[in-house]
Amino acid sequence: MKAHDFSLSTLLWANATRYASQEAAVDGSQRLTWVELATRVDKLASWLLARGIAPGDRVAILLTDGTPFLTVLLACSRIGAIAVLLNWRLAPAELAWIAGNAEPAITFANPRFAALLTQAEAGDVIVVDERHDPQGSFESIVTSTQPPLPRLTLEPGRPLYMMYTSGTTGRPKGCLQSGHAVATSGLSFAMHRGFTAAERLLSINPLFHVVGMQQVAAMLACGGCSVFAGRDDDNAAVLDLVHREGCTTTSAFPTICFPWIGMNPVRDGVMPLTNYTGGSGMGRPQMYEFIEKDWDARVVGGYGQTEICGFATFINYPDMLEAPRSIGWTLPHLEMTILDPEGNELPPGEEGEICLRGASVMLGYWRNAEATEAALCHGWLRTGDLGTMDERGLGYLLGRAKELIKTGGENVYPAEVDAVFAAMPEVADAGCCGVPDKQWGEAVKAFVVLKPGQELTREEITQRFKGQIAGYKRPRYIEFVEQLPRDPIGKLLRRELSARPVTPEQAA
Repeated sequence: MKAHDFSLSTLLWANATRYASQEAAVDGSQRLTWVELATRVDKLASWLLARGIAPGDRVAILLTDGTPFLTVLLACSRIGAIAVLLNWRLAPAELAWIAGNAEPAITFANPRFAALLTQAEAGDVIVVDERHDPQGSFESIVTSTQPPLPRLTLEPGRPLYMMYTSGTTGRPKGCLQSGHAVATSGLSFAMHRGFTAAERLLSINPLFHVVGMQQVAAMLACGGCSVFAGRDDDNAAVLDLVHREGCTTTSAFPTICFPWIGMNPVRDGVMPLTNYTGGSGMGRPQMYEFIEKDWDARVVGGYGQTEICGFATFINYPDMLEAPRSIGWTLPHLEMTILDPEGNELPPGEEGEICLRGASVMLGYWRNAEATEAALCHGWLRTGDLGTMDERGLGYLLGRAKELIKTGGENVYPAEVDAVFAAMPEVADAGCCGVPDKQWGEAVKAFVVLKPGQELTREEITQRFKGQIAGYKRPRYIEFVEQLPRDPIGKLLRRELSARPVTPEQAA
């Protein structure tokens, strides 16, 4: 018996049948019900087939988040094409390399990003007006009469999208995910959070990033509505959007939600957000205290990767307080273990590589068999992250294997050092990395952002570290900075820190 298709397409049509007149997406002034979204998806899918786009062909998306992005992605799911999710923060040369690797037959692009494609072979480029102009080419495609969409026979495990990794080990790799994996991940996320069709997502993480994609997939799984924040919205505008649209859940990174504290986030006794997903394993869960107490919202932390379709584990706020470094337990569709370099499972408490397996593991890296084999060897996804597990199956993140600092033959996990800074009331943010050292091979360098009006010297920091962690783990260099480099979801970019020069006056 052939396996049943389970994808974003099946979720879309289930919602169009059951929740036809309920809102599926809000994008600025445009509001689409589930049946309206499904109709647009079929029209675009039919148009793509008429243009000669076949199953397996690549369709690149260089759009801001919103209904056009969602429509193109779902149309790809409908016909078996592979969506190539392009990061509009990249430089033209970087996008050109990705386009050369993916070889898209067609690209849907926002006019504000047109200059980014000057060096790229991106196939036919369809300009999508972000203002939803009724006279625009995209609106014409998804609202005018198109040939009937034929019933296609597609493989259930077919690829849905390629999401390119950040390339910390060289050229970015095209992570290939199946529609089944994306739908399963979204369903598991929705079930864990107790989402219903009344859910309204503040979608603020970019959809070219796995966190944003998984949340929207969760709305497809539960029948909830995705409310897309505008790319140019500031923090105050996003908070207004939360109240105006009654958004109940989000995974906004700290630079968005923390400034809300001084912006009257609870209005007329109400803060609509009742579910908040943040990061964990950072050693400072107390920073979410105001969300739990002042907003009366349920906070969870989590851990995941592009290669696993987003969050793989979750931990509730009370457990975060009890075990600040923990990443929690896996979602129901996944398993976690700790492996040594030879692929042997390690007992509780022993340090090794965090490994995962289950329904949302990637198919592999596009046209990169060597990297695929390295990541999927021994029957598990090898995450490249170091960690441990306890007897209860609770995971703990120690840090990236490639970010491990080796000083004088000893291992230093950057997160351990970061956690000491997290307990200092004067410190707003901090991160460390390894820097070359003639005597020890590497030394620890810390970058510190102080809170406004606070003062702290290198000597005082050194004193605070004594008795907290071993001497070889203490920062040998300290640089005070205005801010730390982070990606769109707040992950510290340690590689950028390690590239900065070390000067004598930074010695601690």
